[in-house]
Amino acid sequence: MAQGNNKKSNVKPASKGIQPARKPAAGRQSVAAARSSSSNNRTQLIIGAVAIAVIGIIIVVGVIFTQRQAAVQGEGYGASTQSVASANADGVVNVIKPGAKPKVTIDIYEDALCPICAQFEKQFGQQINQAVDDGSLAVNYHTLTFLDPNSFTGTYSTRAAAALLCVAQEDGSQPGRYLAFHSAVFNPDTQPEESGTDDLSNDQLAALATSNGASADAATCISTGANVAAAEASATTSTATLSAATNGRVATPTVVKDGAPVPELTADWLSNLLSQS
Repeated sequence: MAQGNNKKSNVKPASKGIQPARKPAAGRQSVAAARSSSSNNRTQLIIGAVAIAVIGIIIVVGVIFTQRQAAVQGEGYGASTQSVASANADGVVNVIKPGAKPKVTIDIYEDALCPICAQFEKQFGQQINQAVDDGSLAVNYHTLTFLDPNSFTGTYSTRAAAALLCVAQEDGSQPGRYLAFHSAVFNPDTQPEESGTDDLSNDQLAALATSNGASADAATCISTGANVAAAEASATTSTATLSAATNGRVATPTVVKDGAPVPELTADWLSNLLSQS
């Protein structure tokens, strides 16, 4: 039987003082980091979702606003049936319902080659027709010619202005006749392109007038260019009048009421004018 060692051990017992703090277990550190990362990711996802939602709302509101501003006013009314037209000594064409006492009179400045004028006619032409026909509106049309150099022939704006003047002089007493031709001139399917490769001859303008009810006399006036000089003189006078009203800014389309330009041609500009008078 083996005997044990009877000698006393020299190893001293460990002191019972304060023990050093233990480091967190590696597993707990990983869990804490994972929780922190998950929380941050969740916050970022929430912020991202909110941002996307806000952007979506802005886009929808923007689309609705744009559509509203581009909406055709008076859509479905169609052509004027009550208006008559007359040209004054300066070649300005006044359109009104016979015997009416309009609440509002406006001056519209246009150039027959102006694409924005075509958009203006498309958006507001029917509303203008309706307001003239019900007697609440009178319009003075000023046809400018500053876009002549941008036409294929170099003279289209002036010749179209002369054609409009012919219809006003020859057929203005016929209800709706002038506004029908005016609408045709500014129809995007008819209007030549600015700086394009072609435009309408006088004979083509005369044919366009005839197809919209103009008389043989009006067609002859157009095809022979009888009013070209008068249209040039009228454009000069109207340009000066517009320049005075706008502090030198000549642009088309411009609408002037009581000597001052309508500042913004928003969708409801005419409705506002009619309701305020």
